[in-house]
Amino acid sequence: GARDAIRRASRRVTWYGNEKQSSRDIALLKAMLGNWAHRGGFYMQSMAELKGHTAQPKVTGLASAADRKDGEFPFATSTLANGLRHATLTGEPKDIKAWMVYGTNLPKVLPNPQQTLDAIQKLDFLAVIDVLPVEMTGWADVVLPECTYLERHDDLIAPWFREPYIGIRQPVIPPIGEARPGWWMAKELAKRLGLEAHFPWQDPIQLHEERLQASGYSAAQRLQLREEGALLTAADPPFQPADVPYEFATPSGKIEFWSQQLADAGFDPVPVYQRPEQPASGSFRLLTGRAPVHTFSRTTNNARLLDQYPENEVWVQRAIAADMGLKSGDRVMLTNQDGAQTGPVKVKATERIRGDCVFMVHGFGHRSKKLRRAHNNGGDDNAVTTRYNLDPLMGGTGMSVNFVTLEKVGSASKVAVEA
Repeated sequence: GARDAIRRASRRVTWYGNEKQSSRDIALLKAMLGNWAHRGGFYMQSMAELKGHTAQPKVTGLASAADRKDGEFPFATSTLANGLRHATLTGEPKDIKAWMVYGTNLPKVLPNPQQTLDAIQKLDFLAVIDVLPVEMTGWADVVLPECTYLERHDDLIAPWFREPYIGIRQPVIPPIGEARPGWWMAKELAKRLGLEAHFPWQDPIQLHEERLQASGYSAAQRLQLREEGALLTAADPPFQPADVPYEFATPSGKIEFWSQQLADAGFDPVPVYQRPEQPASGSFRLLTGRAPVHTFSRTTNNARLLDQYPENEVWVQRAIAADMGLKSGDRVMLTNQDGAQTGPVKVKATERIRGDCVFMVHGFGHRSKKLRRAHNNGGDDNAVTTRYNLDPLMGGTGMSVNFVTLEKVGSASKVAVEA
């Protein structure tokens, strides 16, 4: 039947700057296959009951005028990091004077790192909270060192899941040195800003207890959560009964192959294929991604994980590499269309990539000397990601629009081939 096949979107779908329509395309294909809320397809998720604290402030307008002009990215549902950077650089639509950056190494995260550094130079004040001396901390006026997840309590979580649960994070060792947990920083800053009324609890344990009691969980359930680290709760039915129509969050309540909302906003009401720009002869589309061993750029200074995955490589299609006089283990410099460079990086000649692309694992090539294991280890893919496209519907950042050439280290000229 129609549900004998299923199409799943990957975790990362931001490629060329038209991802909202690409994601719609995948969703509509799922609909044609009968995948929505039916057995053999995608199940409906549940969430455990978990009330907020009574003193929790009501925050509104986070995605409003701080990061984009009126009418820009009309289907965005959250604040855009690129938009905040743009506003800082231009003063429009709001003149931003200070950043507080929490656990995000922006020079390695946002494409075109020079734009990030230019924005930082325009700030009056920059505070950075992190657990490692990453590049971002070197630009900060004030660094607040946070302790690691093994040294702190965090707030409770209750994510959407097939089997809903409440999760808790509890420390197993005390913080080291001057490091402090994020909740303590927030509470102390609130006190100095006259906002202590929003933090009436003494520590997260008290906060957890009040939230759990308000949500109706018994003393035995609360103890189980602390002892086991998670508390499973009752799930809603994962599939829609065949005789009950499924209602979608659309104006019609139905799957809309033609979207009047998109048409009214001036966009294609039905997804239309857009062929991306192709690499010129002798260059390759740069693709980036992750390795199962590492988490973004946060773990490439970890000795245990580096034992398993010591550095990144640039993947080149085997026959193309042979034509270029390259073999696995050779080192090359990558230069993109704007003259930005990274490397030297090891070559991996492989059949697992098409001939007009190269691939690198993200997160290597750190420039912070304080990250002594990660410093200059491998190549920084973000250094050669100077070009990006923003999805006009919701502001998603398409970064697979950069093209690189390869030059063997020690070679007098660039290695080129008809790709």
